[in-house]
Amino acid sequence: MKDAFGLLKQIEAPNVLDAATGRGDFITILKQNLKSYVQIIGIDVSEKSVDHAQKRFPENDVEIYRMDLEALEFEDASFDLVTLANSLHHLEHQERVFAELLRVLKPGGRLVLVEMYRDGEQTEPQITHILMHHWLAAIDRRFGINHQETFTREQILASFAKLKLNQVKQVDFYLPVDNPKEASNCAHLKHNCTETFKRLESLESAEDLLDEGKRLVERINRVGCAGASSLLLCGTKKNVKPKEKK
Repeated sequence: MKDAFGLLKQIEAPNVLDAATGRGDFITILKQNLKSYVQIIGIDVSEKSVDHAQKRFPENDVEIYRMDLEALEFEDASFDLVTLANSLHHLEHQERVFAELLRVLKPGGRLVLVEMYRDGEQTEPQITHILMHHWLAAIDRRFGINHQETFTREQILASFAKLKLNQVKQVDFYLPVDNPKEASNCAHLKHNCTETFKRLESLESAEDLLDEGKRLVERINRVGCAGASSLLLCGTKKNVKPKEKK
């Protein structure tokens, strides 16, 4: 495994925006790995996630706001670094979101995308993670929530290529585990299963999803789990050339 976040260690970014921050997991990674920063702002549409992240980061150099990614409440060219981690599959309108992210990114600033993928040489424990995500995505869609299955590696690269950034760099990585079957390693996924079973109680005609969840629990016990392989992509926003005087 390459140093998953080695690229971040080269980045000096006074003002950072973490879009679709969720509970703030990637903010922690940014704080630990960026070469330097002054302030990190995290935004998410979920009130519950924003509330959690605000309590998680009481420090002055982190601020968390509830905001629509398709209509950011920031001025043009406000940030030196914009990140979108593990959220591409949640975007209903990718083009609108990326247009806003690029709008608030300074010319010469960097955009970082992190996303897991489903193909390639995945181990059996990694496939458990992918199947778990597919199950949760199917449940969200049954509730009317936009949530796509795990993308392929080429789909992620194609989405990033549309942004036409300069100096694009990419890192394939995964976070290895010593024992995929170890109870502490699988505790989070099992907890997710338990909570999701409760959620399914309010959904009619959910027998297929319940059966799939039971098979997932059996699989976790049988082969264990590990994080799927991911892509980290980093590109630089082009500088706008000044208009020539006539």
